[in-house]
Amino acid sequence: MMFVVLAAAVPCLAFSASGALAFTPWGAVYEVARDERSLADITADKEKVTEIKSALVKKDGKLGLAVKTYCFLGRVTLLGQLDDEAFQSFAVATAKKTKGVKDVATYWEKPGKEGTTTADLEIAAKLRTALVGDKALSSTQIETEVFGGKVYLLGMVRSHRDAERAVAHAKAVKGVTGVTSLLIPPKARK
Repeated sequence: MMFVVLAAAVPCLAFSASGALAFTPWGAVYEVARDERSLADITADKEKVTEIKSALVKKDGKLGLAVKTYCFLGRVTLLGQLDDEAFQSFAVATAKKTKGVKDVATYWEKPGKEGTTTADLEIAAKLRTALVGDKALSSTQIETEVFGGKVYLLGMVRSHRDAERAVAHAKAVKGVTGVTSLLIPPKARK
């Protein structure tokens, strides 16, 4: 049964994810096998993200790229370093009018000091290394964003314990100024 599901996953994801999402068949199979969502949910969430992101970039390329867009089971999260209130409102309105979106959460940070990008990339790399190195944690389900040293953890995890482990890893990385967990454990998915 698992083989049939995985065999079907590659063409379905490749077809439905649109040209905006590039990935290899092996990556798609691995993603489906490790994700807490069903293939149909993964596909629907990716379609929502693509539709929202496309509209944002079409409106304003630079600001659209500044908005990080995630969707898990129809729940959209918009975050980024953006202080343009009109564009923030546009982003929220765009997400809310996207078919199948259940709710929209936002996490806006003021643009930071110049030169924080390198430090943020270093924090993100160290955190990814720590998450992948933790064999008790299914780290492929955890997405990270770092803005001025503040870490956001996003995704669906197997348990509250996995969420706690991910937060602990983030707090342990030198240079982290704060951690916001937007991780979704099983009981919070309803």
